Amino acid sequence: KPREGLQLHWDGDNDSVDERNLSAALGAGVTPTTVDLDGIQRVADWLWELPPPPYPYEINQNLAAVGKPIYKNNCASCHAFGGSKVGKVTPIEEIGTDRYRLDSYTYELLSNQNTLFVGTPRRFKHFRKTNGYANVPLDGIWLRAPYLHNGSVPTLRDLLETPENRPKEFYRGDDVFDQDKVGFVSDVAEDNTNKFFKIYTTIPGNLNSGHLYGTDLSPEAKDALVEYMKTL
Repeated sequence: KPREGLQLHWDGDNDSVDERNLSAALGAGVTPTTVDLDGIQRVADWLWELPPPPYPYEINQNLAAVGKPIYKNNCASCHAFGGSKVGKVTPIEEIGTDRYRLDSYTYELLSNQNTLFVGTPRRFKHFRKTNGYANVPLDGIWLRAPYLHNGSVPTLRDLLETPENRPKEFYRGDDVFDQDKVGFVSDVAEDNTNKFFKIYTTIPGNLNSGHLYGTDLSPEAKDALVEYMKTL
C-alpha cells in the first residue's frame, strides 16, 4: 500500500485513501445516497498492489545507470518511496508552479465537504486547506505525460528545461510516443483522423512555471536522468 499516509490530490488536501476515493466518486456524479461503497472498495483493493506498466521500448541500460545517481541526488528525496519529502506538500512560494489549482480549493468548499455524511461513519474528517502541491511518487512516470499538476509540460525532457525554454504551445491527444523526450508527440496538430487540442501555457491555470529542480544539469546529465526514469 505504497500511497497510504501520503498527502493526496495535487494539493495534498487529504491523507486518507478511503476519503480520497469516496470524494472522487462524488466528483464523478454520484450522490451520497447512490454511491457504491462496495464497488469503490473492490477497485481500491485491486489497485493497491498493482504495479505500473513497464516501459515497452528499449532502454539504454548504460545511460540509465549514469542517470540513477543523478536521480538519487536530485529527485529521490521528494519523489522516491521512502524519501524524506515524498507525499508531503511543498509550499507554492518554493515550487513556483501555477497556483490556480491550489486556489480553486477554497475554505468554503472545505466547509461544504465537511457537511457531507453528517452523523455517519463516512463523514469526511481529513480534508484540509494547504499552501502548495504534494510531492508525488514517480512510479510509472514515463506514462504520465504531460507533466506538472496542470499538464503544462509535454515531456520529461522539457521539464528539465527552465520555464522560458519549455514549449509555450503544444498539442494534446496524439497517442504516438516520443521515446527520446519521454511523453507523447505534441508538435503535430492533426493526423489522418483527429485534430488535437492545443494547449497555451500563457493562460492562467496553464502556466508552465516553477519546478526548477534539475534545470541546471548539463544536457548530458539530463538525458541520462530521463533514461533512468524510464525504469521507474
